[in-house]
Amino acid sequence: MTLVAERWEQAMTPEDYIASMQQYREEFEANIARTRVIPGDWAAFGQEPLAILVITEDWCPDSVQFVPMVVALARRIPTIEVRILRRSEHQDLADRYRRPDGSQAIPTFVVLDAALQELGFLVERPERADEELHEALAAFAREHPELQGVDRPWSEMPPDTRLAVRAFLKEWRDQQFDRWTRYLFEDLAEIAKSARARAS
Repeated sequence: MTLVAERWEQAMTPEDYIASMQQYREEFEANIARTRVIPGDWAAFGQEPLAILVITEDWCPDSVQFVPMVVALARRIPTIEVRILRRSEHQDLADRYRRPDGSQAIPTFVVLDAALQELGFLVERPERADEELHEALAAFAREHPELQGVDRPWSEMPPDTRLAVRAFLKEWRDQQFDRWTRYLFEDLAEIAKSARARAS
């Protein structure tokens, strides 16, 4: 048995994960409810069984936004099953999945077939969402030169600037929810489709 298949057997169901959440539980559940699953998602995902193993933590803003989307998808499409691991308890597995720049981030979505063979993975957020986020942050920095260090990396921003950026991002990200749902579903479907095409 591969490591990822072994950890799948140990992973929590979404319901168990939600029950264990210490932060952002209400927002997480609200985001499940607001996720729109459209007929095209049935066409993209409903043909063959698919497992999605999520590595996450409940304090992570990207996780609060993106993980509920796949939970909602699995609730609506019976061929999809989702299970969830906390990164802090499975760092060895998380370290296998990295962004193009080599960094490790959450949430990580590992896409598996019915035999729990890995088809591919997506780290943190869809690439298109990542590009839009960086563009929005750059625009915010240009519009608010009065905020000291606003153009620095997050870890180097002064506390007051960080608070202002966090407030902006919370509202801005909320406005992107439906479009970013599409990005995530399309990217996960493409991972599965491409892997199966290579195997055939």
